[in-house]
Amino acid sequence: MIIDGILLIIQGILNVLLLPLSGLNIAIDFIGSIPVVTQFLQVIVYVLPWDNLKPLIIFTIAMFTFRAVLSLIKLIWHFIPIAGN
Repeated sequence: MIIDGILLIIQGILNVLLLPLSGLNIAIDFIGSIPVVTQFLQVIVYVLPWDNLKPLIIFTIAMFTFRAVLSLIKLIWHFIPIAGN
């Protein structure tokens, strides 16, 4: 209850301070920024040597997949009543 009162006071102070900005309409245009992001990604793809990085990326994904499958098997194995654990 005390914290609600403190937050209410802080909100009132912020409302008074931000009152001159009430006529300002701030909007983020995500659709307009998509071409910028795609151009950035195209430059990254063009610059990076994908033939050299592809084995590293595949190995990383394979290791994460192996660990996830192994963890899932161990989880299922611990729920089986005849497993002994």
